[in-house]
Amino acid sequence: AVADAPTRDADRTAVGAAELAAFDGTDLEERIPFDIVAARIARVVDGSWWPAGEVRVERARADAGSSTTRCAGDGRAGSPDVRIRLASPQWTVATAAHELAHVLAGVARGHDAVFRRAYLDVVAVITNIDSIDRRRDLHPRQLADAFAAAGLAVAPRAWPAPPASTGTPFAL
Repeated sequence: AVADAPTRDADRTAVGAAELAAFDGTDLEERIPFDIVAARIARVVDGSWWPAGEVRVERARADAGSSTTRCAGDGRAGSPDVRIRLASPQWTVATAAHELAHVLAGVARGHDAVFRRAYLDVVAVITNIDSIDRRRDLHPRQLADAFAAAGLAVAPRAWPAPPASTGTPFAL
C-alpha cells in the first residue's frame, strides 16, 4: 500500500487482483518472520543492481492490516528518507517486492504502468537472490501474464535492467 500516494489510484484494485492471480498459493505469499523479509529487502537494496538508494524497513503497528511505503519530499523516485512499514499479516516476499517497487518507481506514482515495470523487475531480483533456490523468470512471467490478462500496461524501464540472475553461483 502507498500511504503518501495521490488519493486517486485507479489501478490499485486491478494490481491487487493481478497479484492474487500471479502469486496466490505460491511461497511468495507465505507469511514468514519479519527478520527474514527485512533481510530479503536488504539484499535487494544492498545489491549492485538497486538504483533507488537507501530504504529503512520497520514493523508496522501491531493493529496494522496493510503495509506502507513512505518518503520525505515529493514521492518521486529517489526521494529521501524512504521507509517501508510491514504489517504482520503481510510479512511475505510478495509484499516486500510490492513495497520495493513503490520505492523504485516513486511512491507518488501509485500503481501505474511505471510501478508495474518496477514490480516486475523487483520480483525478478528478489526471487533470484538465493543461489540454491533461484526462480529465473517464473514469478516475473506469472505477474506479467496477470497484468496482461487484466489489461494493465507496463511502462518502459527507466533504470538498468535487473541481472539475468543474482547471487553467487552454487556448484555441486
